[in-house]
Amino acid sequence: MIFGTSIKGMTAIVIGGLSSGSFPVPSKRIVTRKWEHIWLVYSFWAMGLLPVGFGLLFCQEMPRLLTQNAGLSFELAIIGVLWGLGALLFGVSLVRLGIAISNAIVVGIVVLLGTLGPIAVGVVHLDLKQLIWLIEGLSLLVMSLLLCALASVRRDRAQGIVTTNSLFQAGSGGAILVAVVSGVLSSLLNIGFALGAPLSEKAKAVGCSALSASVVIWVPVLLGALVFNMGYPAYLITRTSSWTSLFCGDGTADYWYRSSLMGVLWFGAVLLYGGGASIIGRSGAVYGWALFTATTILTSNVWGVLTGEWKGAGGQPKILMWLSASLLVGAFVIIAAQQASG
Repeated sequence: MIFGTSIKGMTAIVIGGLSSGSFPVPSKRIVTRKWEHIWLVYSFWAMGLLPVGFGLLFCQEMPRLLTQNAGLSFELAIIGVLWGLGALLFGVSLVRLGIAISNAIVVGIVVLLGTLGPIAVGVVHLDLKQLIWLIEGLSLLVMSLLLCALASVRRDRAQGIVTTNSLFQAGSGGAILVAVVSGVLSSLLNIGFALGAPLSEKAKAVGCSALSASVVIWVPVLLGALVFNMGYPAYLITRTSSWTSLFCGDGTADYWYRSSLMGVLWFGAVLLYGGGASIIGRSGAVYGWALFTATTILTSNVWGVLTGEWKGAGGQPKILMWLSASLLVGAFVIIAAQQASG
């Protein structure tokens, strides 16, 4: 029975990872709007309308639970604000360091702190054997990210893409610090989920399913995240006086459709992760996060190949990418097997 429950939870988490790795894809075909317009609509759906609407529809006790536990709800909202700041700083690090290096630093920290954070704050407890297996899986995962970064740099060079940013260039120390802070803050999404477990348990006690019960945690976190995820794009739009572009101009319907689809895919991802982790139990916030991020990374890499990002990259970058993918699959197998056996 425990084994079957673990498989059910892990299946939901893996599907969530597939959705998380796919959510940026619709934006690739939006050519009539700037980033701030896309991100504003995406954030409105992913972190505002969808979580609140889903919660009210499928867990009608949510408002009462949040108000009765106002202290915890406020704490989760603050965590959401900080996580939103982390997402904004990630965008800054992309400009300063480039995609490959930023991803390696930020995602690597998110994987490590997001997975080990629930253990550090005392929400999840693992024995020594479980911890050793978990660290082995995470080590392969981080090695995969480093190889992926190297492969991306070599790919850009082979494709003739000039990259002025470098990890060791003069003045890069501040950019590296920004990326590190971004990774630390971004990992708070899962730590907030782990800390909010009592809300989910109370929601299940009043009849909500594991899937809908997790929304009671996500609502305050994601509403807090809107402070930066909608606030900063709104600031950019105001500065350029381009609010009319939200509703007027060529390709408006397609822009709204694709930006909204991004929101559906991303919220669906965290919803499935939360539900799957809740099904597994307290350890779901540890093993589940590692599986979720591994699946997300693998899926985004596959989309990169399918959308032509690796055309003309040459043999060496592709070999490095395949080696990176192999390590990622190895990490996935180790973590999944440990959870299933646990």
